[in-house]
Amino acid sequence: MEIDRLAYYISQRLVSLTDINVYNSKVPDNASYPYVVFKFIASSHNVRHRKDWILELDYWKDSNDISGILTAAINVKNGRTVGVTDYIGLNDSTQCETEGFYYCNIDFEAELPPLEPKMSRYNQRFLVKVD
Repeated sequence: MEIDRLAYYISQRLVSLTDINVYNSKVPDNASYPYVVFKFIASSHNVRHRKDWILELDYWKDSNDISGILTAAINVKNGRTVGVTDYIGLNDSTQCETEGFYYCNIDFEAELPPLEPKMSRYNQRFLVKVD
């Protein structure tokens, strides 16, 4: 699976797992908080016939109250239920598509110091094994 297709599938999963805005790599100037930005970083965990990536998620909120983005991060990791539909979180999950499949598991998560006062930031990193 090529990185552009992987980014598409991850984006769709994130949108289903959270109610905050989801952006791929860059945040538009008119973005409203809270939001999550995802990007892929090359991984040193590669094995033969498989390409691995680190999926980094940065959650941002324009207040010192981290509760909203923490809820979003928990939902992304563990999943959530909306109405009668269950959405499986990224942690220990597999998604199969015609281009291949990927497996995700959490590698890191923590509240990080924000770049500006009166901001909140939470970070997660998932190892994504792509076949």
